[in-house]
Amino acid sequence: MQGNGTGDSAGRLAQVQRLATELAAKVRYAQIVARAIPPEQIAALVEAARLLQERGEPWPPLVGEVLQRVVDDMERPAEPEPVEGATDAEAAVANLTRFGEAFRRDEMSAGDPDRT
Repeated sequence: MQGNGTGDSAGRLAQVQRLATELAAKVRYAQIVARAIPPEQIAALVEAARLLQERGEPWPPLVGEVLQRVVDDMERPAEPEPVEGATDAEAAVANLTRFGEAFRRDEMSAGDPDRT
């Protein structure tokens, strides 16, 4: 049985908002306890946000907060991992090497017109 379209569409958008909020809560919990977040969950949140935006519906606040945190985490350079069993000098060299690699990547992408 089909609805009149308008009410059915509004009901489905409300369901998208509810499910996106539930998923955002799970992702936020994973962020808080520093657990890995499956990429599929991030992709689902992005798709839900995109759908809501296309329909002119507001994002649930938690969805926006979680997606902003994901973006912030992606833009923040990773902390260098200590090298097990390495002397202080070896660890310093390893960290400097990682820094240099990150610096070169940034320098190479600086000429990219799509980079903001």
